[in-house]
Order: sequence, then C-alpha cells, then structure tokens
Amino acid sequence: MRRNVMGLAALAILATTHSLHAQCTGDLNNDQSVDLQDLLTLLVHYGDSCEIPNTSYHQLHVSEIHYNPNSAQGNDSDWEFLELYNPNAESVALEGWQLANAVALTFQTNDTIPGLGFFTVARNLDSLLTVLPVGAHCAEWNSGEGLNNTGETVELRSPDAAIQIAVAYEDDDGWSTAPDGQGPSLEWFDVGLANDAADSWSFSLVFGGTPGAANSAWGLSDPE
Repeated sequence: MRRNVMGLAALAILATTHSLHAQCTGDLNNDQSVDLQDLLTLLVHYGDSCEIPNTSYHQLHVSEIHYNPNSAQGNDSDWEFLELYNPNAESVALEGWQLANAVALTFQTNDTIPGLGFFTVARNLDSLLTVLPVGAHCAEWNSGEGLNNTGETVELRSPDAAIQIAVAYEDDDGWSTAPDGQGPSLEWFDVGLANDAADSWSFSLVFGGTPGAANSAWGLSDPE
C-alpha cells in the first residue's frame, strides 16, 4: 500500500512540476494544461514495463572473394565479385543491409538471398551475368570502387549498422596466394569453418571462381 501511495504521489508531483514549464511536457492530451486527465493517463500505464525490443538478424556469411582476376579472364574492373551465403533454411530480405569498407553497397527492397543460397555482388554486373547461373540473385556495388589486390576488409552490416561479419583477406600472411592474379577466386573452404579466419579460406578449384553457386571445395574439408 505504501508503495502505491508513494507512486501516486510521485506522479502527482511529476504532473505538477511539468505544469510549471512553458513547454508543458506533461500535457499528454494536448489541451494546453497539465491536469487530472493527464495524471489519469499516466496512472493507466503505471507499472508497465518499458523494455527495448531485442532486434536480431539472421546470420549471413561472406563465401567468395574474387579480388584479382587473371589477365586471361579479363580486366579486374569487369570480373571482380563478392559472394554472400545464407546458411538458413528460409530466405532473408536484404533491404537495409550494407557492404562496407572494401566496397560500398546498400541493398534495396527487392534484394533477397534464398535459403541455403547465394547473393553475388559484382563490380561490373553486365560482365558477370555471362557466367552467373540463370536466375542468380545479384547486384552491382558502387561504381568506381575495386577490391584491393593486396588485401582489405569486407564488412557485412545489418540494417542497424552493426557489423555482422568482417573478413580481412590478404594475399599472404597465411592466406592462399593463388587468388592473387593466378586465376582462382578466394573461397570460404566450408560452411562449418570460422568465416573470418585465414585458414578457413582457400583457392577455388575453378578458374574464375564459382559466383552464385556452391564453392568448389565445399565438402572436401574435415571441420573439427
């Protein structure tokens, strides 16, 4: 009983205090005064929990990086690409997700990545469409940007701008060197491995990589 009386007293003081301010912060019904009706409105919600909803996002991965195509394939500006993988059974709407740091792209309303499927992001989508599977989910990152041939960080951010995964690839220091201009892409070796670790990545067994399709080495590793 004492707690309720104290609570009511606090609300009354709050309403009275707000009435002294020119901006009428406590005027909940916008009648230009802080009165009993405002106090009753507060009482209706007295004791309500005001927890902030916990927004969570599906886990997605960077699955392939083709940062330095071989000259026999063509110019870097035509054939560079990144690939995302969705390990979830259901498709994920990508609106509001972003690629950042290495390249920049904000995914649009119609961008989705199918369950257990891929989304390919190209430097030149016209070129890559000639090798992508029919119906592949894809987009083109912002023009004028290219992947660094010696390495940089590919960030995937959820709509709240939080970094969901960051892959800091290199062309040495434990990373496979073959993707650096020798023909293969850099592939995430298997879905059971840490996405951001150097020893979880290897070179593609296919010249030019496997954009929009399962990586060439998947199933060949033995994750612990």
